[in-house]
Amino acid sequence: FSSLQFAVIADDLTGSLDTGLQFHKKGLTTLVPLNWKNPSVKGQALSLNTNSRNIPGDEAYLRVYRSCRKIKVKNLYKKIDSTMRGNVGREILAILDARKIPKAVVIPAVPVMGRTVEKGVLRVQGAPLLRTPYAKDPFHPIFTSYLPDLLAEETGESVGYIGLNSVRKDPSSLARKIESRPERLLILDAVSENDLEIIAGACELLPEKVLPCGSVGLADKLKIAGGRPNKAKRIKSQDFILIISASRNPRTAEQIREAREIFSFPLIEPNLEALTHPKSAAKGIREICAQSLALFPGEKGIILTTTFQKHRKGQEEAISKFLGRTAVSLLKQKRFGSLVLTGGDLAMGVFTRLSATALRIEDEVLPGIPLSTLADGPFAHLRLVTKAGGFGEEDALVKIIQY
Repeated sequence: FSSLQFAVIADDLTGSLDTGLQFHKKGLTTLVPLNWKNPSVKGQALSLNTNSRNIPGDEAYLRVYRSCRKIKVKNLYKKIDSTMRGNVGREILAILDARKIPKAVVIPAVPVMGRTVEKGVLRVQGAPLLRTPYAKDPFHPIFTSYLPDLLAEETGESVGYIGLNSVRKDPSSLARKIESRPERLLILDAVSENDLEIIAGACELLPEKVLPCGSVGLADKLKIAGGRPNKAKRIKSQDFILIISASRNPRTAEQIREAREIFSFPLIEPNLEALTHPKSAAKGIREICAQSLALFPGEKGIILTTTFQKHRKGQEEAISKFLGRTAVSLLKQKRFGSLVLTGGDLAMGVFTRLSATALRIEDEVLPGIPLSTLADGPFAHLRLVTKAGGFGEEDALVKIIQY
């Protein structure tokens, strides 16, 4: 860790990549380890996915606590989901306890994506969190849009709140306000990019006294001493594109429809009944591969998706695992130039089978959507685009394919 300057702790893979991207843009070589138990990388920034979003709170606390004890770096950033899914409060407390940091500021806002916090209420495109599909997350259903109550309920601690008036003064008065509050966890309002800028400035005035916790929005505003912005170098590729989506988000469905209208890539929908049954899984995978490979060389790419199928409750992980096995089976039989993955669990299901130790972040395809390459292993240098289900406009997939 000699050259390590910054570490991001995220709870899922797409989060560790989209937030790691912000540090790549600041000029730091940024690597994302594919095994949270072994977080050592030879880079200037480490973006660690503890893979803890959908596990019980006590387990998540321990996993994050232990990871933080291993990483020797001064500057830490806790990546949280912009819609507060996961064990947000417990994981933040784990870092505070492991690193003896007095308090954390919690800012899920990403104004450019319509995610704002005002009067302590988180809104997505203007709608309170409770009235959005995110509130019905199968692992962490949400009972209120008011964040201090949400975190207090999860952690059993009293949670402080700092409103827009205080945020909008200036970084030094906000820093004083943060220090004067007795609570360890503080929710801060943020509605605009400028609000995030001031909060980032206040955090810089409180080194090792406050843990910044946010989504891509706040990460983008943090300043890095001596960091020079990376000039994007576009890597040309004429090879086929394999797009896999396991996201249930309606936004993903729109993006796939839009992409098919323009590129008319064939859509392959696996038989989930066969895939999730241990006895027929291997046969199901062979069938998908045969169906996919029969389409070449006529096609430039294919879309393998479960997005339009009936939700199979409790089978989410199994589906991601089998799509992961299918992807690897396809990659072994055909040279794909790029792999596009939508949904953090799916990406994890794929990457754990690619025999690589880390991903290297290379470029930004669209805001919050990174291009990475595999750092090593049999598929080294394979180009990968990973996208959280709800991210991007309707034409996001079109733009990724064009890129």
